[in-house]
Amino acid sequence: MSDDIFSQLFNLFNSDDENVNWKLAEQISNHINKESQTDYLLSNQDLNYQEIFRVIQLSDEHKGELSDTPKEVAVLDSKDYGNWFLNSIKHFDFSDLQMIDGNALGMAANQSSLIGMQLGNIAGFLSKNTWGLSHFGIILPKNDKLAINKNNFDLRIEQFEIDSKEATMALMLLEFVSLSLGEYSAPFKYVVSQMKKSNEELLKQIKDIEPNFDSSNFSNPEEIMQNIPQLNNFDMESMLDVIFAPLSFYRSIIKYLAKNTLDILDPSVIDLVMDLGLVSNQGPTSDFEIKISKYDDASDSFIKFLNESSNQLSLYEIIADINLIPTVDELNDPISWAARTSLPPI
Repeated sequence: MSDDIFSQLFNLFNSDDENVNWKLAEQISNHINKESQTDYLLSNQDLNYQEIFRVIQLSDEHKGELSDTPKEVAVLDSKDYGNWFLNSIKHFDFSDLQMIDGNALGMAANQSSLIGMQLGNIAGFLSKNTWGLSHFGIILPKNDKLAINKNNFDLRIEQFEIDSKEATMALMLLEFVSLSLGEYSAPFKYVVSQMKKSNEELLKQIKDIEPNFDSSNFSNPEEIMQNIPQLNNFDMESMLDVIFAPLSFYRSIIKYLAKNTLDILDPSVIDLVMDLGLVSNQGPTSDFEIKISKYDDASDSFIKFLNESSNQLSLYEIIADINLIPTVDELNDPISWAARTSLPPI
């Protein structure tokens, strides 16, 4: 991000009234999507999103499995989608989230702004580059409004030679399920716990760094990273490897539940639109898609194991308890997960 935006956000950076500086997060997300500003209608001559949403809603009400579902649909540009995402995750407890060790940098008083910067960048990245929550298996937001990230949503549909209405219904259904699962905090806590483990070595190294600036007297927050050249040696992408397996598992849960929510939709359509490997994508999300997709077979097989074994727990119960979410090794060896959780194997 450019110097000017950080200069404009300097006052926000020093506002630390909450665990997360949400105002800073919103401004960063807005800056990433600064070119986006379009008003969309709920329907056009080909598709009526409200009508499709109502079909999904009625089908779920008939099944009665998802207890806290969205009540309306909104078609948004990427900027508004980013703000919708941030507003949706505010119900989570971020008090234990330490993305960077503030004490090591002399920045303890600005921890909420550091987290705000992280979340703002995440919201901006997702809203600019992804078609929705289920794209990466995100079980975070909880909101009465199902938001469609219009441009990316349409681009995803155009990648497949299938009926656009069927593809739209499939993607909306996946978003409906993903958003409904936002009532569970364990998936988010599990991802954070895995990231904390991978950060231990990084934090040890940061504590030994002597920053080349006075943290009490700087005018541009970007100086934090510019003046710590040692950080350039850290492989941040490898640190994220530990979250790709659980995200893949969440994607498989979303797919499975979606297939069992709407009977009129062919399950193969859901598999198609969720397949990260069918479409060649050289964009900003391609590396993440590749890393997540390599666990997809194991994740799908794990859910198949649950269905074929005499287990006592539903998928809802598993994602409601951080101790029941399978590890990377357990995805590949579900019997070991059954043994750990005291469930009878096949």
